[in-house]
Amino acid sequence: MKLFLSIFITIFFSNCAVLSPAEESESAIAQQNKQSQISELVSTQGEETAEEAISFNWVEIADGIEQCSFFDETSHSQCNAVKIKLDTPGLRLIASTPSEPVADGVSTFKAETTKRFAQRSGAIAAINATPFNYPSGRISKKRTLAGVFAADNVVLAPRAGRYAALIFDAEKDESFSAKVIDSQNDFELDGSTKFAFGGFWTLLKEGEIIMFKSQQKEPRSAAGILDGGKTLILLAIDKSGTTSKGATFNETSSILLRLGATEAIMLDGGSSSSLVINGKQISKTFPHVEVALSFGFLLED
Repeated sequence: MKLFLSIFITIFFSNCAVLSPAEESESAIAQQNKQSQISELVSTQGEETAEEAISFNWVEIADGIEQCSFFDETSHSQCNAVKIKLDTPGLRLIASTPSEPVADGVSTFKAETTKRFAQRSGAIAAINATPFNYPSGRISKKRTLAGVFAADNVVLAPRAGRYAALIFDAEKDESFSAKVIDSQNDFELDGSTKFAFGGFWTLLKEGEIIMFKSQQKEPRSAAGILDGGKTLILLAIDKSGTTSKGATFNETSSILLRLGATEAIMLDGGSSSSLVINGKQISKTFPHVEVALSFGFLLED
């Protein structure tokens, strides 16, 4: 019965790389207005700032890694976030690996839940990442990525230029730094690339929200950056009946801004959205949906 339900959900509810026409069309508008005004969702200068208005209760779950769960009144949704200090000694960044040799620049992955990825890898915190396709149909376990993926200075999936990317560079002291680039066409290996994950669009740039007109509310996965790339925030927003409504792009951006992020990217969301801590999925949206690519963090002695 559980297997049947898992297959049913995967087939009929997973939206992965497929966006609604409304959201797809709004991407062009957003890309033309990257330096637009701060969203009306965020308090204006001279008033109490949104960050001051909400107190986030961060709880340490490991060295350099903190968790925060809260209900966002603006979007009427339950949110879960993890904050990672990327210069924490012993911190290791890990990701799903292709299940078949790269052919013509395209990697094939074996589908699995982010929870399963975290459990088998020992990740303290993990999130789903890049949108994906079904090259052999939705019943098949085969997945290919709808966006760039690079690991240890090797490109393993082709660029999708209309989408942004989350890049992790290795520093000389063996720590990491993170950045968001607006177009995957701008990504080039430079000898220091540890990982590159394709997502959807840039949400925050230099502390300002990139505005979208779409009001469609969905489960969301996103990543935010602060401290000049030395701190990463992973965010999952639930959509669950009447208790959690999901969020629009702008609402997601506003939440990340209030959490302290200055740069941010939308990762694959919808039924793929999943945030896992210590092997337990804390986001509540479609926990059995299998994705192509997840990444996470663990600590080594």
